[in-house]
Amino acid sequence: MATAIPTIPFALVSSLPAHKPATNSIPTFDPGTHCISFLKSCSNIKDFSPIHAHLITTNLIRDPLIASHVLAFFISIDDLDSARPVLSRTREPDTIIWNALIEKQLKNDAPREVFLTYYHMVTQGVMLNISTFHFLIHACSSVLSIRCGGEVHCRILKYGLSDNRSLKNNLMGMYSKGGRLKEVRQLFEKFPDRDVISWNTMISCCVRMGLPGEALNLFREMEVNGVKPDEITMVSLVSACTQVKDLKMGEELLLYIEQNDLEIGGSLLNCLVNLYIKCGNMEKALELLDKYKSEIDVVLWTTLISGHVKSGKIDAAKHLFDQMTERNLILWTTMISGYVQGGFYYESLELFKQMRIANVGPDEVALVTALSACSHMADCDLGRSIHSLILKYGMIVDGFLGNALIDLYAKCGQLDEARLIFVQLPCKSVVSWNSMLHGFCRSGDTKKARTFFNEIPDKDVVSWNTMINCYARCLRIGELFELFHEMQCSNIKPNNLTLVSLLSSCARVGALSNGIWVHVYIRRNHIELDNVLGTALVDMYGKCGCIEKAYESFSEISEKNIFLWTAMIASYAMEGQAKKAIDLYLELEQTEIKPDYITFIALLSACSHGGLIDEGYKYFNKMSSFYNISPRIQHYGCMVDLLGRLGHLDEAVKFIETMPIEPDISIWSALMRACETYHNVELAEYAFKHLIEMNPLNDAAYVLLSNIYAKAGRWDDVSWVRRKLKELGVQKQPGCSLIEQNGVVHEFTAADFSSPRSAEIYLMLDEINSDN
Repeated sequence: MATAIPTIPFALVSSLPAHKPATNSIPTFDPGTHCISFLKSCSNIKDFSPIHAHLITTNLIRDPLIASHVLAFFISIDDLDSARPVLSRTREPDTIIWNALIEKQLKNDAPREVFLTYYHMVTQGVMLNISTFHFLIHACSSVLSIRCGGEVHCRILKYGLSDNRSLKNNLMGMYSKGGRLKEVRQLFEKFPDRDVISWNTMISCCVRMGLPGEALNLFREMEVNGVKPDEITMVSLVSACTQVKDLKMGEELLLYIEQNDLEIGGSLLNCLVNLYIKCGNMEKALELLDKYKSEIDVVLWTTLISGHVKSGKIDAAKHLFDQMTERNLILWTTMISGYVQGGFYYESLELFKQMRIANVGPDEVALVTALSACSHMADCDLGRSIHSLILKYGMIVDGFLGNALIDLYAKCGQLDEARLIFVQLPCKSVVSWNSMLHGFCRSGDTKKARTFFNEIPDKDVVSWNTMINCYARCLRIGELFELFHEMQCSNIKPNNLTLVSLLSSCARVGALSNGIWVHVYIRRNHIELDNVLGTALVDMYGKCGCIEKAYESFSEISEKNIFLWTAMIASYAMEGQAKKAIDLYLELEQTEIKPDYITFIALLSACSHGGLIDEGYKYFNKMSSFYNISPRIQHYGCMVDLLGRLGHLDEAVKFIETMPIEPDISIWSALMRACETYHNVELAEYAFKHLIEMNPLNDAAYVLLSNIYAKAGRWDDVSWVRRKLKELGVQKQPGCSLIEQNGVVHEFTAADFSSPRSAEIYLMLDEINSDN
């Protein structure tokens, strides 16, 4: 079948002059341009032959650009023997034709094709010139192929072009992009007369490699050598200051920039603003922006919004966001993730919905962020909608997306769906395994969780900690410590979070012996007591009644935070040592650390247990008047408990009635317990009425009222309470207590005979009662 070239017959093309002047009425017709389009449509030699013949007969083959396209065709079909005659008919040397081809390939963003052309040039014996090497270095830089770059560098040396300034600068730039500081430095040191480009490349490479100090030293050396820095130099130096958050040096650079009349705009302004933001000075960032720029570009908008988000000023970030008329995906994602980081999950999802309404297609980061918000809110329905959106976009459910979906379904209790995604993941990372394990642990089924844990091929410290936490929540102390011993035998070293979980579990059940063992482990392995680990240790000793050991651990830590101080004050409070709790609080006041609302709960609790009514009022009032901490329900509860313990029942009632917040069950229960102690039936009935209004099925309130009536000898009222409980179908929840022995937690419940040693237990209780 004969090949026909559509649109323009060859006869017409050959009859036209090579260059026809353009007029206002007749558009310019360039036969060369059309021939190039015909050449591009060729896929085999059969299609190419008539075009090739036409190019030769019309002498268009002599045009270097057309010759380069012909050359590209022969390379594509691997027929370089046919290319040689083509090149011989051109007006230009071979090198120029090949360079034209390489330049065209670079413009088409095809660096891989450049390397193939370079290979053919070398094998065909084509001479390479400076332009060739510039093109090759550019191609190597675009794909970060340092191996090819090194080969090109060697050929430059072979051609004797190693002293060419522009080639040297380009080679330095290529090595810098590839993170090869050694090669950049070698080239830089051999420069006899360095220009600003050489210095900039060396400085930027140091910044990229995380050597800001060396970059700043180079800047000083640059000045000594009499080379004037430009805006590009300053961008690198300000970025170096940002890396180490050296605001002082950054401001010195800003002063230098202003004194030397360097233009502050574009990338330099962005870097300066980012420096202030990263150093936590949003006000200065906004001042600088106001001083040097009237219109903010998208990069700066994103930087400012991100800065507000990281500073915890989410409202300010949203205010800036709302001012933007055009928002790209990065801005939407920055704002959505800002809400998630701040714990505003509902707002983040609302913004995600607005992004979809604005017809902005989400990327993987935006979808993962939205799924994270759904996980925190346990919003499985919206999570499923996002899952459907992922499938609609044809995205591969793997990596971050796959892990986010597993986490969502696991936290929503949809373990079957989570397991289905997990099984279908093409590549399961340790994060995938851990997300699935977390789901099993949340379900409370320790057996299934442990079975899955055993299946994890490469457990990391998160895997071990997740399983240990699962046992800790379920008070499976024996299995918890067995697992910890297994962890020690593995290649994974326990971290502070592991030890905190162990100590917290010991604190919950009063497992002092195990807690001491963990403390010994910490000392033997020379693990530093930071505030988190120290707080857990103090809390464990405090709850186990070893107040001296608690204070000893507290004293070991030189840099104490408020959580550690509060844990120690709470330990004294639990032991009834109110005076020591207050003394420690007064010691806290001498530091620069400010107490928080939890500190005052511990302090007021100490006052309550110690019966210190004046001190209780003093610190209750000081909390709001001096520290500007608004009292919470827990603080009011401590005060009611304090007044009730001392028998100031009328004062307690007046205190409750003047509370600015609605009293809850804990407040009325505290009053009712005080009424039982001081045999005030009337006030007990008053408190009971409020308790029942809040929860008609409050069995504890009925039982407490029944006890109060019994102590007052009002047996008819006792019978009424019991009948009422029966009518309502309320069953008294039996009280229970926990005790740990040899790693096993024993639970004792009132009127329970399920234990095989029940007879011994009740015999011992009888002996205790008879002794009293």
